[in-house]
Amino acid sequence: MGIEIERRFLVDARSEKVWRSADSISIFQCYISGVSHIDDKIVWNGFELIEEQLELTNISAWRIRKSDGNIVLTAKGFRKGATATEFEWGLPTELYESLPLDNLPSITKTRYLWPGKDGLLWEIDEFEGELAGLVIAEVELEHENQPVEIPEWTNLELTNLRGWSNSSLSTMVRDVIQS
Repeated sequence: MGIEIERRFLVDARSEKVWRSADSISIFQCYISGVSHIDDKIVWNGFELIEEQLELTNISAWRIRKSDGNIVLTAKGFRKGATATEFEWGLPTELYESLPLDNLPSITKTRYLWPGKDGLLWEIDEFEGELAGLVIAEVELEHENQPVEIPEWTNLELTNLRGWSNSSLSTMVRDVIQS
């Protein structure tokens, strides 16, 4: 079973953006609902996405992400503290291009990969579009109590706050645009 342990922080983007000197990638991701697990296949909207024999339960969000030519399907479980189950599978470009992804909750962002002073890798996401100006930093951990040297440019910790996941943000933006 895949496990993701991460802490997330709001970033004061008015400060010097030291993370911009790090490597970056462009990311588009959208969230799909109504995913089924039928005969060892993950199916969405009539499309067979992958074959998977794992019994996937307690999944809270399904995401399709495109970043630098790589396309990944992700199943995320409900978060408890900083920990959640997470499974990922690569998708072929041809399949991705055939999927009806228009009008789905989505976000676009630039992710900077900034090495922290303690050796941990921080992912700093600068959101675009309707979320432009929002910057969130996250760091993945080996265990929840792992010591972390938190950069001075972070602000409020979002780890245990509802409504700050990328899935929640994408849904909020879609709902505001459609109203």
